[in-house]
Amino acid sequence: MLRATHLLLMTSALSLALLGGCDDAEKKSDDAKEEKADEKTADEEKAPKKPMAELFPGTSPELPPPVAGVKFGGSKEEAEKVLEGLTTKLVTLEEYEGDISAGSFSTERGANEVLVSVRLSVSTKGDELEKMLTEKWGEPRKQVELSKDVFAWYNPETGLRVRLKESFRPDTKDLEYSQYTPFEELIGDDASKFGFENESLLGMDLEALTKNYGDVLEQLTKEQAQKKREEMKKMFGDKVDILGDAQASTDIKLPPTELEKYTTTVWPTFDKETGKIERVRFLVPHEGEEGFDEELMKMMTKTWGEPKEEEKYGKKRYVFSEEPFIVVEDSIGRAWEIEKMAKRD
Repeated sequence: MLRATHLLLMTSALSLALLGGCDDAEKKSDDAKEEKADEKTADEEKAPKKPMAELFPGTSPELPPPVAGVKFGGSKEEAEKVLEGLTTKLVTLEEYEGDISAGSFSTERGANEVLVSVRLSVSTKGDELEKMLTEKWGEPRKQVELSKDVFAWYNPETGLRVRLKESFRPDTKDLEYSQYTPFEELIGDDASKFGFENESLLGMDLEALTKNYGDVLEQLTKEQAQKKREEMKKMFGDKVDILGDAQASTDIKLPPTELEKYTTTVWPTFDKETGKIERVRFLVPHEGEEGFDEELMKMMTKTWGEPKEEEKYGKKRYVFSEEPFIVVEDSIGRAWEIEKMAKRD
């Protein structure tokens, strides 16, 4: 009798244990179903991705919303606050449809390394992106770079340039956003001083130059110039040797003009006896856009009047003014070389 009772109790306990196990399994199953339901609800509630077109909101070129706060000429640290990773890698813009990423490029300007361009890398085929931007911003200016077509749009009011070019990746286009200075703004509206001069450079000594242009001034000793030349040689090879020996320099670094890539460099020349600037020179590229050399010449004529054509050492040059002496020469069919002195030497 006792043995039967004992067996009955064991059987009951086992049944309860099995029932408890079933309850636990059912509870876990229900919990899992609820978690999956929650995940599905969360996925359903995720905001849909934005159309690519929303990266180009205006009727004229402007920075895309994710990088709208970027300041050209600013530091990398400032750019990183706008979009983390922008200055060190290509950042995927996950909130937009398609495969789109953003990066940037910095270079030296004056004594600092500054941000000069932002790039969007966009997965697209054929001329789809070009057509979209043309509908929004109007017809682009057609240019050629490294034997490939480039399409460029300009916003002179904000000084923003956008260039659409082939990417190294297949079925991908790169959009390069950068600051630029319109050529007319660079040369100004009269012969007394160029548009970029806050004070006339001619007659300045180094102290005055540093005071007035310190934020865009780059001063290099011969040793520093040689070090910089070696860095350039790593990138461009022996072609750099054509520049000759590295020398100490004091240059003004400005935003690029329409076809310049990164920087417009202004070279002041100091008189060895007085220590004051006697000559100012800079280049304005016109290679890569058909007829742009003539367009630049028309702008100079509009500002300074009809030039007098002369020859020096068998080379044609255009004299626009005698005092100050402003002369323009063609630099091997690639750029206009503009030079100013107080008077003809």
